[in-house]
Amino acid sequence: MGSRLVPSTHSVGGACKSGTDRPGAATLRSKHFTSPPDRRLEACLVNDAAHITPGAIGDDVKRIQIALNLLSAGPGRKTVFLKVDGIYGPRTAAAVKAYKQQRRILQPWQTSPDDIVGKRTLKSLDEEMEVLENEEPADSGFVATTPAGAPHDHSKCPGPPRVSGSLYLGLADHLGTPINPKAMGRMINIYGEGETDYLGFVDFATEVGYSRGRPLTSSLPDDCASDICMRSAPISQVTEKEIKRLARPSARGGCRFTYASNIETFTPPKPKLLSFGIVIAQGRLAVTGYQNDTSMDTEVWVIELRK
Repeated sequence: MGSRLVPSTHSVGGACKSGTDRPGAATLRSKHFTSPPDRRLEACLVNDAAHITPGAIGDDVKRIQIALNLLSAGPGRKTVFLKVDGIYGPRTAAAVKAYKQQRRILQPWQTSPDDIVGKRTLKSLDEEMEVLENEEPADSGFVATTPAGAPHDHSKCPGPPRVSGSLYLGLADHLGTPINPKAMGRMINIYGEGETDYLGFVDFATEVGYSRGRPLTSSLPDDCASDICMRSAPISQVTEKEIKRLARPSARGGCRFTYASNIETFTPPKPKLLSFGIVIAQGRLAVTGYQNDTSMDTEVWVIELRK
């Protein structure tokens, strides 16, 4: 089982110079900007008249906001925390100017950058997102990048029928689950199947219809959790509210949320995840033997909840 995990604090690819050519430069390359395709972004890459400006509204703006959030992190940079709402307002415009200043994306006659996403700006964002998606830096220390998980006695882990998903040596598979938790409060695995029992997590459900014998999080008090994780389950509105309710506030040590999902079955809700707090690690875990089949990848996000 091979893996890739990209920490969000990693300095991604350095400054992308706008004059750097690549094969097929008129085509967007990153999964972030191409899956699914967006006609407005495709037009922006090749047509000056199609640039994206303050006041714009749409999914194309959301993707730009997400990219700016992720690519602003790293040594020597000031991380931005844009609300991913698809509205190209003053904060998004300021983030675009800061990004262009950092990468020196200027027209020949300019001494300072403007707040427009044009061909060169989008190309730079796309190139850096492609690097972010494909680099293989060292493990962040927050997530199990193999099905073996953190060192433990795996023979004591649960197996079928409690575990209905993938298995490792006939028992619970730990790929994409937390390691080194805060362990300062309740440790909750929403819709878990025992894959984090060995770390002290307890499986819970947020909705009766999907509980399958798990206790409900509604039985827990507010502000009680230091660690919350989910794997291979969508984040419903009820679940989102419960995560925010259960998380310990920053003044009491905070709460870390780890979300892992199969990218084909459960598309990672990036705007929702970014709204939770600060992304401290993000990336994909690939299964050996399926490197060319991205449907087998697991997308992982680790977020320090802001409360």
